[in-house]
Amino acid sequence: MEMRDNRLGPAEWVNAGLKALAKFGFAALKADTLANGLRVSRGSFYWHFAHVSAFHAAILHRWREIALANILDRIEGAADDRLEAALSLAFSTDLETERAVRAWATFDEQANSAAEAVDAERIRYLQDLLVDAGVPPKAAETRACIMNWAYLGFALSSARLNDAALKCFVSDLSQLVRPKSPPPADKARGL
Repeated sequence: MEMRDNRLGPAEWVNAGLKALAKFGFAALKADTLANGLRVSRGSFYWHFAHVSAFHAAILHRWREIALANILDRIEGAADDRLEAALSLAFSTDLETERAVRAWATFDEQANSAAEAVDAERIRYLQDLLVDAGVPPKAAETRACIMNWAYLGFALSSARLNDAALKCFVSDLSQLVRPKSPPPADKARGL
């Protein structure tokens, strides 16, 4: 096998690691395995990362950017309903890396801590969206947890939604978590 130029930057290693993680699981996050896949020497890896744990931290940091920060930026840029935008983006993104990180988190404390931190940030953000929509703070906290659990259940399942089913699902879930509108005046008086 012909080796290519060893001048890869840390971003290339992290991106290769994320792809390997999504495709083969956390066991593929080894310097030798990745170097062979990139057709470079293992020394290139250690030029950028003092040890595998530092590499894992960089992968988890990048996953957080993809799974949270980038999505939040897109939601905030949405001119329409931010809650529905959040649900649409969450349930329509590629979930391979999410599943792989969650599997990794069952075996690795560093990955588990990263997943817990992302969950806490997601819940906090969803809670803020719900409060903005008129849900009382305590109920918003509970509903945000339920929404995150629904997302994680979906992410870990093999279910996929076509565009029409996704739109219906997002609409239904959004209606479930929003405040109930008061009944029309006629129904409130029993007419």
